[in-house]
Amino acid sequence: MIVLPEIKRKKPRPPYRKPEAVKQLEQLSYEADRLKYPNIRPEHLARRSFRDDTASGLTACIVKYASLNGSFASRLNNMGVYRKGKYTRPTSRRGLPDILITKGGQSIFVEVKVGRDKMSQHQEAVRNDQRKAGGLYMVASSFEQFKAWFDTLS
Repeated sequence: MIVLPEIKRKKPRPPYRKPEAVKQLEQLSYEADRLKYPNIRPEHLARRSFRDDTASGLTACIVKYASLNGSFASRLNNMGVYRKGKYTRPTSRRGLPDILITKGGQSIFVEVKVGRDKMSQHQEAVRNDQRKAGGLYMVASSFEQFKAWFDTLS
């Protein structure tokens, strides 16, 4: 009889539990939609769903929250393109942040880092340049962390 080796399996991640800050963002978004579309009955409005357990989800949460609080916020795509077997670099500066925010005339750069993701030396150089220029720079790893920091800004 042949004995097969035991298969090592990864431990499954615990199920995602939505933080209270994300639930508050969903409620804020719903209230903004009700004001934007007053002719639609509330029971017919689709509620938006947010998550902050991935980099893309956290970025969406941050952009939406900043926008709902009267700031300009935009996601910055600075990735290159892979076409016809070749990778072309973007023309923008290396190390630019994931999100650009302007609140009350103040420039804010937000870099999203989820899990074991770390900042590159190019990103650290941009952070230092932004701070020297008088702007704010934040590395966000959760929406609760960002919300607490953003709410302290005047």
